[in-house]
Amino acid sequence: MRKEEFFSEVQKPYVLGHRGVPEEHQENTMAGFQRAIELGLDGVELDVFLTQDQRLVVFHDINPERLTGVSGDITEMTWPEIQDLTIRRTLDVGDKVIDYGREEKIALLENVLEELRGKLVVDIEIKAYSLDFGQRRTGSEVAHLIRRMSLEKDVFVTSFNLWPLLWLERCYPGIESGFTYSPVFIKNSLLRNLMESSWMGKRVGSTLTNMSLNMFDEDTVERVHEKGLAIGAWTVFSQDSKWLGDKISSDKELQLVQSLTQRGIDYFITDDPVRLKGVLGRS
Repeated sequence: MRKEEFFSEVQKPYVLGHRGVPEEHQENTMAGFQRAIELGLDGVELDVFLTQDQRLVVFHDINPERLTGVSGDITEMTWPEIQDLTIRRTLDVGDKVIDYGREEKIALLENVLEELRGKLVVDIEIKAYSLDFGQRRTGSEVAHLIRRMSLEKDVFVTSFNLWPLLWLERCYPGIESGFTYSPVFIKNSLLRNLMESSWMGKRVGSTLTNMSLNMFDEDTVERVHEKGLAIGAWTVFSQDSKWLGDKISSDKELQLVQSLTQRGIDYFITDDPVRLKGVLGRS
C-alpha cells in the first residue's frame, strides 16, 4: 500500500523538477538540484547508472557523448575516468539549444542525496536502455545506499526495468518504488502484462508508478489509487517532445495538468517547474 504520509494530501500534486531544473542548469547536475531547493520545489527526479567500479553516478545517457562530447559506455567507465568528463556549456536539449553559461561536472548519487537531505523528495530513476539482467546490481547498490544514509522517507525509486526493482526489494524490503511507463513500452503487451500482474507488483513491492503524460485515460488516476498506488505524470512542459510519443498541443497539455490535478494525481515531473508552479497557482 502507498504511504499517505509520503505524498501529503495538503501538498499534492508535488512538483518534481525533471533532472533538476533543466531550463536553468544542465540536467542531472548539482547546480540544477541546488536551484530546485532555491525555487522551493517539492522534489526532483534524477537518473543513475552503476559504473565499472561500482559507483552510482547521476547521469541520463548510457553514452555520454551528447552531454560531454566523449563517446563510450558510462557503465564501462570508472569513477576517476568519469571525473575527467565535463558537461558542455551549450546543449541541444531536444526541441531547442540552451547556453547555460558554464560547464558542469558529473556527480555521485551519494553526494547529491546528502545535499538534498531533508529539503527535497527525490525520485531515483535507475536507467534501463534494455532489460539487462546485469542491471539488478544497480538496484542492490541503490538499496544499500538508501539504507546506509537512512533516507527511506526522502526518496523513492523507479525504473523501466524490472530487474533492478526486484533486487532493490530483495535487498531492502519496503522502499517506495515502482515501474515507469512510456508510450514505447506500452506497445509491448507481453512485458506490460508481466509488469502489471499482481505477482510482479508484489515481488517488487510496488507502491507507485510513473506514466507518460499522454498515456492517461479519464479514470487512470482513480484506477491506480484503487490499487493502493501513488501515481505521477512525466514530463510536463518537456524540452524534448519525442519522449511523449504523440506530441501534445500546448492547450491540451494545460487541460491535462488541470484535469489530473482535480482528480488527485500525486505528483508531476516537469522540465519547467517555474511554469508549472504558476499553472498550479503556487508562488
